[in-house]
Amino acid sequence: MRTAPEQRTARGNKPRKIRVKRYRGMRGRQRKLFALLLAALIPGMGHIYLGMYRRGITFIMLLLLDISALLYFSSIGMQINVPLLVVLGLLIPVGYFYNVYDALQSAEVILSHKRRSESVGAPVIDGKRRGNPFRGERGAAFGITLVGSGALLILFHTKPPWLQSVIRDYGTEASAVVLIAAGAWVAVREATRHRKSKRSFHGRGASSQEDKHLKL
Repeated sequence: MRTAPEQRTARGNKPRKIRVKRYRGMRGRQRKLFALLLAALIPGMGHIYLGMYRRGITFIMLLLLDISALLYFSSIGMQINVPLLVVLGLLIPVGYFYNVYDALQSAEVILSHKRRSESVGAPVIDGKRRGNPFRGERGAAFGITLVGSGALLILFHTKPPWLQSVIRDYGTEASAVVLIAAGAWVAVREATRHRKSKRSFHGRGASSQEDKHLKL
């Protein structure tokens, strides 16, 4: 006696294949145009629409900080260098247009990845993440940056008297320390990345040589 699965195979019924759900959404050009329009209307929203949450929030945070600092330094009675106000004013259009450009480039990268994945037949990984959108963010640096930016926004809005005296007495030294710390952090980070990439390259070379010896 044949069992039910054997009878099905005997009849010629092939087992069902699990279909992988491919990416379904707006067309590439429409998606790219929509991200561009969002980035032009509200800086950072184009990146958030593409699923790049951290970059979008960073653009929004930097723009708010720049506007708040410009309003603060122009409203208080403290004597301040005019070039600083000019730089703060120029950072607004520069950041805005760079936000639009970066959103356009990011959309192009995501769409090109989508086309390559569809040509190969693999499931498409979109910029948007299901579930927790920040599950790929490692470390607490981004959260600490958000907390510090929020604290600065509150200080610029409330305008406490001690902040004016601190900026007048220690503003130059504090700016120099921040720049030195940021430069050292970037240098250490780039050196670490270079070492990791170098190790991975040497590891691949050693594995390829071992494969050649085994084939011989």
